[in-house]
Amino acid sequence: MTRLDLEFTSRFQRDYKIMARRRDVTQLHAVFDLIAQNDLASRDELIRRHNMHRLAGKWSGSNECHVCNVGDWLLVWAVRDDVAVLQRTGTHDQIFGR
Repeated sequence: MTRLDLEFTSRFQRDYKIMARRRDVTQLHAVFDLIAQNDLASRDELIRRHNMHRLAGKWSGSNECHVCNVGDWLLVWAVRDDVAVLQRTGTHDQIFGR
């Protein structure tokens, strides 16, 4: 598998600034690295440790994971060609409006 480049949407960048004020983003950066590695070991780590799964409905085609299972903190991204597009980060309510 090819290493992925990371692309950050403007919405993600706003989310990141909000989360950085509240939490240590070191764990989030570790998840970025796993996504970018894009190999079987990193995918297994994302599934096992971060509960990565595919989304449906409005978010079909995107993935979601928990940032190190630190409470209610999620990361949503989609892979297009060799780019991981980071779409959102935050709580369930912030992202999905529940």
